[in-house]
Amino acid sequence: MSDSGDSRLEEHRREIESLDAEILGLVRRRIAIVESIGRIKSRTGTPLRNFEVEEKVRARLRGLCHELGVEERLGDELAVFLIRKAVEVQSPIVDAVYGGDRLRVLVVGGLGGMGRWLSRFLNTQGHRVQVHDTASRESMFPRAATLEAGVEDADLVFVAVPMSACAGVLQRIADCRPKAILVEICSLKAHLRDSIRSLREAGSRVVSIHPMFGPEARLLTGKQIVICRDGHDDDEAIVRGLFEETSARLVDLAFDEHDRAMAAVLGMAHLVNLGFARALSHFGIEFPELLRVASVTFLKQIVTTREVVHENPSLYYEIQSMNPATPAVLDAIGKSFGELRDALDAGDFARFAELMETDRAWFDRGDAPGRTDLWEAVT
Repeated sequence: MSDSGDSRLEEHRREIESLDAEILGLVRRRIAIVESIGRIKSRTGTPLRNFEVEEKVRARLRGLCHELGVEERLGDELAVFLIRKAVEVQSPIVDAVYGGDRLRVLVVGGLGGMGRWLSRFLNTQGHRVQVHDTASRESMFPRAATLEAGVEDADLVFVAVPMSACAGVLQRIADCRPKAILVEICSLKAHLRDSIRSLREAGSRVVSIHPMFGPEARLLTGKQIVICRDGHDDDEAIVRGLFEETSARLVDLAFDEHDRAMAAVLGMAHLVNLGFARALSHFGIEFPELLRVASVTFLKQIVTTREVVHENPSLYYEIQSMNPATPAVLDAIGKSFGELRDALDAGDFARFAELMETDRAWFDRGDAPGRTDLWEAVT
């Protein structure tokens, strides 16, 4: 390349650097305005997201691209980035809103993953949080001297312990004759049915909820919190109020229906990904070699599968072994792969296409209006 070519290249690079700085400055100004809007939403009780407004932003940026002779997809992708950044900035502001009385909260298992998440969330809302945990590591919140002392001082007791230990912990708390509402957050409920019934008959106030996300969640937008409707309405209303003004979606579900639904959205999802990982390890081609020729579909699948195989084996085993609906899940998986294999072994394209069409129709029934936020959480 000639000296003049080198000079022009460096000149263009410096110009790009200047433009990058200008773009970032404008983004910073936009974020400052977004924060101000978030505070207004917080004061006025305005929902975090307005999908009509978001679509107008996307349409406006697509239109600007058209006017400038730039591919409209660039405007749409920029709009999605800016909208997600706005949600990320505003979510902690809006989710900290709480219109009720400040409560004294004890989080049992407060040094575990979900225990830490609950403690931070409730503290942000202005509640006074204590934790109790058998672990000896440091806590950012005060530790109750004993479980009994913590329960005595609490209005709410969240129980965030392993599922296999939850019934025993609930009973130990109930033995303290607490005035507090006990809130268990187990991923499964059937194994607690008899214990919770006995505790209520003895006068304990128990509410069952299930946050449908893990402790790594930074935002509540696009997240669900299941509330099992089998407790006392007044107690459930207090627990519901903790999340009602956040961006989370609250979903009511009968206690006895919970575990069958979880068999699909947790158990089946885990098993399919664990099975995919096992099949890859048996197939005989090393992972780096597959990555060299990976398709878009493979990369999308492998992202989820890698997350699953790095999760806590104890929790994942409990989710499978403690759910009475797991055998039905295994039967459904086996039947599905059997149907596909039969069609392929028989060279029956019509049957293969029929299976795909049936599955496509099942998914299409889920594309109901008002589900945009749920789809955006996974796309």
